[in-house]
Order: sequence, then structure tokens, then C-alpha cells
Amino acid sequence: MEVFSEIGAIEYYMRSAVTRHLPSGMTYAHFELLRHFMRHGDGQTPAELAGILLMTKGAVTNVLQKMEAQGFIAVLADVSDRRKKRVRITRTGLEAANCVFRNMKGKTDALRSGFTDNEFREAVPFLKALHTFLSEINELDEPAAEIR
Repeated sequence: MEVFSEIGAIEYYMRSAVTRHLPSGMTYAHFELLRHFMRHGDGQTPAELAGILLMTKGAVTNVLQKMEAQGFIAVLADVSDRRKKRVRITRTGLEAANCVFRNMKGKTDALRSGFTDNEFREAVPFLKALHTFLSEINELDEPAAEIR
């Protein structure tokens, strides 16, 4: 339980630090989606984004509607299957996310100077293995939950 308590505390402090640097009207969920697009590219469907962000489809739809109204993203018809939608980051979305990164540079630099690259590299395999393990055992529980 100590490992999960530490992970929870890390997530809390990270979310808190990011939230203090968000522009007016942007939520942490908006930032996470923009960050995802910047790291992995855009063009996913809302259903795919729900899985990636570990959110319900309804929650993602709500986030996407708000982000589209602010000009951070565009929700477009899929060219090969008009029934599907694809989400694209806009120039405004890129600029907003980059602004957050610039505003957090001091904290990012402090984090980088507080730990070596090797310490980060050594932590990642365990965290990825834990993530995979928890994801897999969670999937085992899903059919049982549907029967209830």
C-alpha cells in the first residue's frame, strides 16, 4: 500500500503544479488531452481517447465539446467512415499547451536537477510493469462486473 500511497501523492502534487499554470478556462483534463496529442499525435476517435485517458465516453465527449468551443481542438468527420469523428489539435491548442510548459519551466528544471536521468530511467520499467499488471487484472474483473 505504501507504493500506491506514494504514487497517489506524486500524482496529486503534479496535478496541483500543472493546474496552477493553466490558462483561464482550461482544466487539467484539457491539458492532459493536449499533452497526449503533442507526444503521440492526434487523429484518434473519441472512443479511443476515452480508453487512452481512462475516462468514460460521456466524460470525453463533455471535455471535447468544451475544448472545441475554446478552439483547442477540432472534431472532424472521419474521411473513410463518416459515422466516426476524429479529433485534431489546433494551433490554438498547441500554443496553449506550450504556454503551460513555458510557465512551468522553473519547476521542470528544479525536478531535473533534483534527480538524475538514470534515476528516472530506473523508475520507469517498474512503473510500466505495475501499470500493465493492474490493467490486466482490472480487465479480468470486467466480465464479472457485467454479469452482476
